[in-house]
Amino acid sequence: MIDHILEFKYINNLSDILSLCNDNNFKELLNKIKNKKIKTNSRLVHNSNEISSLEQFIFNLDNYICFLKSNLNINQFEIRYITKLTIFNKYNNVLYSDIYYYDDIDFYIANFKKMFMYNYLKNYNILKNYINIKKLSFDELIIKLNKIKNKAHYYFENANDNLPYYMTIIDYLENTSYM
Repeated sequence: MIDHILEFKYINNLSDILSLCNDNNFKELLNKIKNKKIKTNSRLVHNSNEISSLEQFIFNLDNYICFLKSNLNINQFEIRYITKLTIFNKYNNVLYSDIYYYDDIDFYIANFKKMFMYNYLKNYNILKNYINIKKLSFDELIIKLNKIKNKAHYYFENANDNLPYYMTIIDYLENTSYM
């Protein structure tokens, strides 16, 4: 599988994608890819009017990482970790979409936002019962994350894993002069 990924010369975030390849959850995502062809309306990127579903999945993941990097002005490794935290949820079906990215960019952006926001909203719904936390929109969250830089991942880690810890961290981040 990695050999095939390395063949895709147009991928901007190859090192980020390869860093996921050792993750068992990522391997499960790859195993769900159906073997089919996706039609493209342009030959500029892929040199063909058809691409494999694996190529489409990697291309969509690459575009998701580009989406994160274009919105988040934070450390590259923080973005890599946030990518890992945000692609394993019920909205990751966008990565398997048969719609070619450049045929409907708005579809992808809307679904990338849903995938990105899922863990944040899940944590918000848990933490609001314990601490004073404001529910942020996508744009507000982006501003917040860009201000707190290397602490951005706390909004996406599973708060249920250690509720007292996350209550303390998020309460601190919410009530400091970051915003």
